[in-house]
Amino acid sequence: MSIKKIELFKELQNGVEFSCEMCGSCCRGFDEGEVYLYFDDIKRLADHIKLKGTPGLKKFVKKYLKIINDSFFWKEPDQKRGRTYKFKTLGFNFSGDDEHCHFLRDNKCSVHEYRPFQCRCFPWWQLLVLNKNKGNFEEYSKKCRGLQLLKGTFYSADTIRKWAQKEYEIEKNYFLKMKENDFKISKVYPFIPKEMLENEDY
Repeated sequence: MSIKKIELFKELQNGVEFSCEMCGSCCRGFDEGEVYLYFDDIKRLADHIKLKGTPGLKKFVKKYLKIINDSFFWKEPDQKRGRTYKFKTLGFNFSGDDEHCHFLRDNKCSVHEYRPFQCRCFPWWQLLVLNKNKGNFEEYSKKCRGLQLLKGTFYSADTIRKWAQKEYEIEKNYFLKMKENDFKISKVYPFIPKEMLENEDY
């Protein structure tokens, strides 16, 4: 998928303003979905909180993450049709009655400079900005004050496309890595603690 194929819905095609209102809603679980983390995210955060090397990565995963479901649509170059693959990835393990991110402090991200790409990319996810996904944007707008106001930093259409493109590339590269390893997450992330893999074909 190239940037040209990322067709934004009409209201984003001339760019739009957005700034986070720091309400903390997207840093909590419930029905808001998962926060996916990839190797670069995990390594950056683990290093930041002084968890170094493979032992540090293992401690980080055990304390802050969980194994969650993921999916990706893929068509082989020599095939006419593609299919949606289902597999596993890593995501934040929310805590407390309000299912908050471990790094949320007074509705602010305590690791903002080191936060995962998914957090950094919001709200320019493909899930929200593609023309076919306008309804998702409208649904998220009911919960996110920043999307209700649409004021602050200006994001051009090209910038929004680039964020969505980078998100796609990260997801694609992870999918291909998983496919190469027979969709065994333990092969892609050998530092996942064994107790998280017990009784599962990971």
